[in-house]
Amino acid sequence: MDIRSVSKEAISVVIQLPAELTGKIIKLALNALQHNIQDLSNATEKIQAESKLSRKQLLEVLSIYIEIIKLFSNSGNKEFTNILLAIGFPDDYISSLPFINNRKELIDKYFISRSTSFQNIASIKWRLDISLMTSIIGKDTAPNIMLCIKLTNGNLYIIQLNKNAFHNIRFNIALILKNMKSTNVTNKLVK
Repeated sequence: MDIRSVSKEAISVVIQLPAELTGKIIKLALNALQHNIQDLSNATEKIQAESKLSRKQLLEVLSIYIEIIKLFSNSGNKEFTNILLAIGFPDDYISSLPFINNRKELIDKYFISRSTSFQNIASIKWRLDISLMTSIIGKDTAPNIMLCIKLTNGNLYIIQLNKNAFHNIRFNIALILKNMKSTNVTNKLVK
């Protein structure tokens, strides 16, 4: 799900939720973003029992909050606010989000801790998924790149990237390797 594709009806459901229920759903969304994902079905069922939401509505609201948190962690305050305003969220709702003034704590607690789990990479495999379609369908599908990262402790992470994200990563890795090579050359010259 992309946050920009959220329907106006879904936005109105999210906005009209009571503050207590919103807090519980945000905590559930943050837990879903953790790298050591535990079974969240019990928490989901408990929230569904407490609210008047159907299971489908609850999962849609949960996915919206997950996307909002991802957007928040990957953009600046102004960009985050502008995107949510453009989608249709009101300004007072955006300013009432509990993590707005806690960017550093949120990123440190839920996102920085992930980087420590990638210390011992055993292998990285990738593949390119291309969908071939006929002209009858007429829909242009973009290729997806699947990265499979296996750690020495046996954990397996699968990451799906679009073409632009893959090229961005490839460019940044090439830049890092170039800098490492030039640093290595200068170190040899200094010795």
